[in-house]
Amino acid sequence: MQLSRESISRAALGILDEYGLADVTMRRVASTLGVAPGALYWHIENKQELISAIASLIVSPLIDAPAHCSPAELCTRLRDTLLGHRDGAEVVITAMSQPGSAVAASLTHLMRAAVERELEGAEMGASTSDRRSAADGLLYMTLGATTVHQSASQLAEATGELPAAGRVAGPEVGPAVSFLVAGLRGGSA
Repeated sequence: MQLSRESISRAALGILDEYGLADVTMRRVASTLGVAPGALYWHIENKQELISAIASLIVSPLIDAPAHCSPAELCTRLRDTLLGHRDGAEVVITAMSQPGSAVAASLTHLMRAAVERELEGAEMGASTSDRRSAADGLLYMTLGATTVHQSASQLAEATGELPAAGRVAGPEVGPAVSFLVAGLRGGSA
């Protein structure tokens, strides 16, 4: 196997899916690939960059998909995408918190575009600044709700205890999305 940023990221994603974020270390990735840890640093500078690369792989189905989703559909797709990977929400949030994050820029652009499409042709409505704020709020709400859901599910699985009411099923963000979009239109949900 040719060692590359892509092969390293994919190996790390495999470790994430099987064992969780705590076990994604440069040493473990190197061991999985059968190379010395130092060999990874030619392609990925540090663990933060590795997390960013993993997050890019996780959200790539959203980024590469045609841009025609409503805000509600995009929130649902984002949630489902993150839940498809162990600690997926935590990885994406961590990557988004890094300065100059490409993942944050891509997801923000997608959500803002979805809100703009949803409000096209609205006679009344919110300012561009308010639309951007609402789109950012939808993104953060979805990330937060998904993180709580994923953490509660994993804790319940690890301990065998039932999670707090409503946590495994996850909070439904659809009504909140509808409420925010209706507010941007100046109407009711």
